[in-house]
Amino acid sequence: MEVYNSLYCKIFIDSECDIDFLINKINELVSGQKKLFRTIVTKFGELDVNKNEDFDSGKRSIKPDGFLYSRYYLDVEPNEQIEQEDYITSISKFLQDLWKNGFEAVAACDFEEELPSKG
Repeated sequence: MEVYNSLYCKIFIDSECDIDFLINKINELVSGQKKLFRTIVTKFGELDVNKNEDFDSGKRSIKPDGFLYSRYYLDVEPNEQIEQEDYITSISKFLQDLWKNGFEAVAACDFEEELPSKG
């Protein structure tokens, strides 16, 4: 496995659900703890749930870059103690859980090639 300088990950999520439902569902999927406004703390890191200012209902379905116009995105930062391999495994599982629950999700990060379906 390559060593990455940055483990920051941005995950675009497209859904018609409201942001409170999304936050609660993500919290459930990662067995996290809600903190502050829209932040979820997990064993692998911290997830900040955001409304995408670039959201566009028309452009979001255009491939291959429509995900950039998704309704939401997550800023994901690893916790300081986690090993890179464990973090990437956790992000992989989280993406798969999102997909299994009907969310369209795409990860954008330095290590996306190592994620299921390349993120």
